[in-house]
Amino acid sequence: MRLQDKIAIVTGANAEFGSVISQAFAAEGADVVCADWKQEDADIAAERVRSAGRKALALGVDLREKEEVEAMVRRTVETYGRLDILVNATARPHHQEFLNFKEEDFDDTLARGVKPYFLTGQAAANEMVKRRYGRIVNLTSIVAKLGPGQAVDWAADRGAVDGLTRSMAHALGFWGINVNGVARGNTQRPPYSEGVLERLRRLPLGRTEHPEDMGPPTVFLASDDAAYITGTVLYVDGGYTVAAVTDDRFRPDWAKSGAQGWDPSKV
Repeated sequence: MRLQDKIAIVTGANAEFGSVISQAFAAEGADVVCADWKQEDADIAAERVRSAGRKALALGVDLREKEEVEAMVRRTVETYGRLDILVNATARPHHQEFLNFKEEDFDDTLARGVKPYFLTGQAAANEMVKRRYGRIVNLTSIVAKLGPGQAVDWAADRGAVDGLTRSMAHALGFWGINVNGVARGNTQRPPYSEGVLERLRRLPLGRTEHPEDMGPPTVFLASDDAAYITGTVLYVDGGYTVAAVTDDRFRPDWAKSGAQGWDPSKV
């Protein structure tokens, strides 16, 4: 198994993607510290890891607070003796029209997104440098590249996460710590508007993303198979970021009509 006996912290462990990632890590042999904003969410995530036959520690943490984040890392090391992997998977976007976007909502998005990534990354890295080994994976999004106007806070936050990921990779590579990002695409959340359906029709792989699609790429970046990869963001989006260049003149007839591979009832 690719993560046999590794010790990992996953933040947002009971959220849509953190839940999938923590279970994928357990399936690959890792023991997982399941951290979430509420203790009850951390408990749920940890039980899933235990059900997969691995050890788990459940921690409710306010990831905006430096002291609580540092306590999380200390508790991990006290319990397991070390920390090998950190996965950041938290987010709190607000969707509003730009001209009337509320300042407090913008602040809240960054306070629950890139700031925790900075705090957890710093705390984890200060432990990892002692062994000159570590893997940090930051969950990000295609919005950092696309910049949707109705999600200015989300695009700004994930763009900041991408920049932070590259900066951390540069700073920590000298200590044997790899830092990468994995960018999610458009997740399956019907019903869709006609505009969204049109964009999905253009997807090269013909479907939206499922949370489970994020598990294997995150495992890869956290494993020693990715030992020579750092400072990169892996896009797991089914081709969403290239779909704008789709030209129906060069698509198979079945893809134009949706007869195969694209069914609005299944996206």
